[in-house]
Amino acid sequence: MQFCDNCKVSLKGNNKICPLCGGIVQKQEEDEPEVFPFVPTIYQEFNLLIRTMLMVSISAIIVSFAVNLIFTKSSNWSLFVAGAILCMWVSLYFVIRKRHNVPKTIVWQVVLLTAISVIWDFSMGWRGWSINFVLPIACAAAMVVIPIAHRILKIGVRDLLIYIFMDAIFGFIPMIFLALGLLQVIVPSIICAAFSAISLTAIVLYEGDNLKSELKKRMHI
Repeated sequence: MQFCDNCKVSLKGNNKICPLCGGIVQKQEEDEPEVFPFVPTIYQEFNLLIRTMLMVSISAIIVSFAVNLIFTKSSNWSLFVAGAILCMWVSLYFVIRKRHNVPKTIVWQVVLLTAISVIWDFSMGWRGWSINFVLPIACAAAMVVIPIAHRILKIGVRDLLIYIFMDAIFGFIPMIFLALGLLQVIVPSIICAAFSAISLTAIVLYEGDNLKSELKKRMHI
């Protein structure tokens, strides 16, 4: 049995911290069976895997810099390796944080990847590859993930409406840069917009009745 001086209550189990106030508890008697089950976080559950991935990532960065300095001093390709690995870890972080909300995860991934690529492009003297290729490819990839997630996770129509809106946004963003004349390569953006239109059409055709019913509920028609 343990006792909390702040709450003036006795606690069963082997808690080191009071679940009520967060203060340190005092041990009074012999250990008792734990009342509350231990639920590991995702970081605790996959601790070894995460540590191994971190070790491999750091080793890859160190080796790439070493090879770059020894054999190809005229170029800085090792920075691309380091940047790509950093992007992977940032992306993985948001996937873990938003894993219970698929729409937010998809949005964060697209926004984060695009923002990092734009900053990276600017740091290299702005060659435009971030909006010519990365943005439309990221948007198209998100539109592929949306229907797959809908089928696998059995997402309801209410959430599907959010996905449709996201589809429209993802397909429209590259077209803004195209309309402003900021793109040197227009093929990826046009393909992304066409893919968005096809995706939206398919969703309306196959989920039209459910969408119509949901819209009536939301708009009180």
